[in-house]
Amino acid sequence: MKFGEIVAPSMKQLFIERMEDLILSGELKAGEKLPSERELADEMKISKTVVHEGIRELSRCGFLDVVSRKGVTVADYANTGNIDTLIAIMNRNIHHLDRHTACSLLDLRCYLECPALKILAEKHTEKDILRLKKCEEDAASLALHAEHDNEAFAEALYRYHHTVMHLSGNTITPLVLNALTPASLPFWMDYEQLQGPDAALERLSQFTAYIKNGEGEKAAGLLCDGINAYKKERGYI
Repeated sequence: MKFGEIVAPSMKQLFIERMEDLILSGELKAGEKLPSERELADEMKISKTVVHEGIRELSRCGFLDVVSRKGVTVADYANTGNIDTLIAIMNRNIHHLDRHTACSLLDLRCYLECPALKILAEKHTEKDILRLKKCEEDAASLALHAEHDNEAFAEALYRYHHTVMHLSGNTITPLVLNALTPASLPFWMDYEQLQGPDAALERLSQFTAYIKNGEGEKAAGLLCDGINAYKKERGYI
C-alpha cells in the first residue's frame, strides 16, 4: 500500500485562503479597495508574484474585481460569484462567515429540506420510518454519556436530515447537503451545545412522528421554526 507524498499548501494557496477568510468574515467589504500588489506583498511577507497570481485566482472565483489602471476592489461575490465561490464558502465554518452569509446557509436548509419533508410525509413507506428511527437510535446512543462527543453527535443529527433528503427520492439535494457539510457541521455542534442533546433528540422524534402521520407541513414548520430560533439566539436576525 502506498500512502503518497504529503505536500504543504503553497504560498499562493495560503494567500488565497487568507483573503477569502477576510472577505467571507466581512472584514473586507464589497467595494473596498485593496492596497497595491507591492504593498500587500510587503505587508504579508510574500512575493509580488504570489500576490499577483492569487489576485487573478480570486478574481476568477468572483471575490475580487480587477480593473486595469484602477486597482483591485472587493467584489459583491453573491452577484459575481460562481461554483468556485460556493465551494470556498462551503469549506469555511461559521467562525469565518459574516452574519448575512451564515443566515443564507441556514435559509438554504429550509429551501432544500422543507420540500423533502413534505414529499416523504406523503409517500413514505414503513421501511422509511424504520430508517429514520434507526437514525434516532444512533444519535441517542451517542448522547448516553455525560461527556459525549459533540462532533460525533452533531454528525448523527446531520445523518438524520440527510436520510430525509435521500428517502424523498431526489438524487441531487442529498449531494448538495453533503457539499455543505464542512460549513454546516459547526452549526449543528453549536445548536447542540445551546439546546442540549435531550432537546435535539426530541426534535428528531417529532420529525419522525410528523412524517409517519403524513403531516408534512408541520414537519417543515418545525424545521423552519428551529432554524429561525437559532438565528435569533445567535443574533443573526
